[in-house]
Amino acid sequence: MSSQQLNQIRRKLRPLGAKMVMGKNTQMKSSLTHKMAEPQEGDEDYNERKDSWKKCDELDAIVKLLRGNTGIIFTNGDPSDVKKILDEEAREAPAKIGAIAPIEVWIKAGSTGLDPKQTSFFQQLNI
Repeated sequence: MSSQQLNQIRRKLRPLGAKMVMGKNTQMKSSLTHKMAEPQEGDEDYNERKDSWKKCDELDAIVKLLRGNTGIIFTNGDPSDVKKILDEEAREAPAKIGAIAPIEVWIKAGSTGLDPKQTSFFQQLNI
């Protein structure tokens, strides 16, 4: 995803009151784990969190799913509205080695334009 595409998504999410959070997975895991922990006296932010803290076990499932480049979208509104925006902004991407295609791909038989000595390129790609 390009930064321009992310900014367009964020701009469209604002009217819904939704927030997109992207960052290093270790930082996101750390902040979610901190949010799940009950505030203890002596904590730096004890006075801020003691009255508003609620137990939220659902966050543990989110922490376990954070792998690779991950963004999280928070909303109190209708999730289907968020999904519509994400579907509108979906773009096709070039294939990468080892990636699994989301749709079936058919390549018609025909000349590659390469002589037999150059076909090792396709063998390296397991084609």
